[in-house]
Amino acid sequence: MHGNGIALVFARTETRMFFNYIWNDADGILFLRGRLAFFHVDGTEGGHAGAPSCLIAYGRNNVNALRDSKLDGILVTGWNRISGSQMDA
Repeated sequence: MHGNGIALVFARTETRMFFNYIWNDADGILFLRGRLAFFHVDGTEGGHAGAPSCLIAYGRNNVNALRDSKLDGILVTGWNRISGSQMDA
């Protein structure tokens, strides 16, 4: 992973993908308020996302971009990474 980018994904925090590529590698997560709405190219509404969404920041510049974006949600940074054996203690 090159450590520089922002990804839009479903906020499925319990999934293997989230643990492998987000909790372990990302620098920030912006949990968006509400469900995303999609629009057709002609401007008509096309539907809503089937689950909550979040933006994943890789790199400090991208965390700052999410912080400065004015998007409605909660930005999470600096979580503690612990292994399963540490969780049992």
